[in-house]
Amino acid sequence: MKILLAIPHVFDPREKSLYSSQNESKRDIKTNALLEATLGNINRNSHSYWLHASLGKGRPVITRELSTKIGSDITIQIYTPPKANLTAAIPKDSRIKYIDPGVDNHKLIPLIASKELLLQAKDYDLVGYLEDDLLIEDPEFFHKLLYLNSKTNGSYAFLPHRCEKIPGKGDVILSGDPDGGRPDLFWDTGEEITIDWPLGNKVFYRATNPHSGCYFLTREQAIKVSEYWEERKWEASFQLSGPLEQAGSGLLLPILKIMKPITDHYRFLMVRHQDELWKRHPFEVKG
Repeated sequence: MKILLAIPHVFDPREKSLYSSQNESKRDIKTNALLEATLGNINRNSHSYWLHASLGKGRPVITRELSTKIGSDITIQIYTPPKANLTAAIPKDSRIKYIDPGVDNHKLIPLIASKELLLQAKDYDLVGYLEDDLLIEDPEFFHKLLYLNSKTNGSYAFLPHRCEKIPGKGDVILSGDPDGGRPDLFWDTGEEITIDWPLGNKVFYRATNPHSGCYFLTREQAIKVSEYWEERKWEASFQLSGPLEQAGSGLLLPILKIMKPITDHYRFLMVRHQDELWKRHPFEVKG
């Protein structure tokens, strides 16, 4: 499987900013997150892996490189301003490309990355847009996406849940939907679909909050989305809450139905957010 991933990346610290990309105290967290989002995601899903192998009785154990057919050929493009990033921490790797978006307004970079990704879709089996702190932990993640697409008609975009770990408590899903839904939003239809899976059927719902910090599309889906926006000169008639949201799920909403696993099934399709946004919100107190 040939995959292209586009990552918008900015680190530009400013005083009293709450955003991770503008917070000097987040430098170490953001650096490690970027390493995992790039080399980590490539190596975890590539063809290569390693095995401790014995050379025989009484002989040493060595670490042997092997290859698996279920891996993917992944290229990552990082869209980042030359003087506002953490890319120096990433070892040189031919699979990682750096692209200067050529704009002073950093808020435009996510949309540039998303747009350029879609325009290159014809050369790949799958394309993905993801923020610079997302880790794909599931080694069958991309294969699951192709499987889900094969079970439907191509009109659905299956997005993972973005999760963090609360120490001592477990996972927290960041993309929760508002209580009672949002009937004023054209995509909040309440639709559900069931996909057969050997370990039990998986249920997906039309997400009220579509943002997951990422999206992944087949070649055909991405071409369809790019043609839609090319006709409209990449100008939207609606605006989501911020540039990351607009560049991510915002580009998909008018063309595809964004579906996520119901929360009971979140582990089937999820990505790891390498931060601690959960600390910003109080725990619900049950009466």
